[in-house]
Amino acid sequence: MASHRTQHLRILRQAGPVLALTFILALGLRDTAPPAAASPHAGHDAGMPMTDEAMQRWVDQWFSQHPEVGRTASPAAAAADTFLVGPNSSFRFDTDGNLSTAIDTAKIQVGQSILWRWVTGSHTITNGNGSLDPQAGILFDVPSTSAAPLFTFTFNSAGTFPFFCRPHESFGMKGVVVVSTPAGVPPVAGGNIAIGFTSGPAPNPSRSGVSFGFALREGGRVEAQVLDGQGRVIATVMDRDVEAGSHTEAWDGRTRTGARAPAGIYYLRLRLPGFAGTRRIALAR
Repeated sequence: MASHRTQHLRILRQAGPVLALTFILALGLRDTAPPAAASPHAGHDAGMPMTDEAMQRWVDQWFSQHPEVGRTASPAAAAADTFLVGPNSSFRFDTDGNLSTAIDTAKIQVGQSILWRWVTGSHTITNGNGSLDPQAGILFDVPSTSAAPLFTFTFNSAGTFPFFCRPHESFGMKGVVVVSTPAGVPPVAGGNIAIGFTSGPAPNPSRSGVSFGFALREGGRVEAQVLDGQGRVIATVMDRDVEAGSHTEAWDGRTRTGARAPAGIYYLRLRLPGFAGTRRIALAR
């Protein structure tokens, strides 16, 4: 290499300034090593925005090298709560209808299931606190894309189960499922009824509307709304102060304009002191 450099310098002394500059540029291009290939997981590490195509390639490549975990071929159990994945093109797992909530939490009991429903983007649903968690992907690790829009997982043990999206964990795309035993559910004053939903929307599926039950440990504001598959509020069932105890309410299957809601999948969102959760409604016409 040294002899080649000496020869190059000798040529430069004999060449004019224009030829010398041309020779230097050519030599620099030849001697410069090409940049290293980008890691397929660079977006995950760097937290850089991805196009839809780049997100899809990332997820496809991950699962071409790693088997899915946690998906079963058996029919999905009825979900006790639902997370929307990427609603309104956000990097969020949303269960309370409020995208400003940094990390949403669903609270269920042992033996109940959580449904994740894809809305936009390409993501993963992976248990654990993040990619550095040694337990990441042990319980479930599946894609959430237009080709795989639904994932249901049944939690058979009590505990706190965080989860995240692999390519978007640096954007804070995370969630938590808290699973308790029935004995650990806070009782209503004077009774032993769980706070929040005491009965899911029924009948379900329905051709008209549904009724549901809920309970409060102490009086407070209760809001129940119906959301479509894009996370948009189409009807407000109730929004008022309610006394402590058990209550029932109903949605008549109509939108807030009074029109009959078209057939499809909807989500009943309930908020009350100490509880926020959703339940799935299948509406047939």
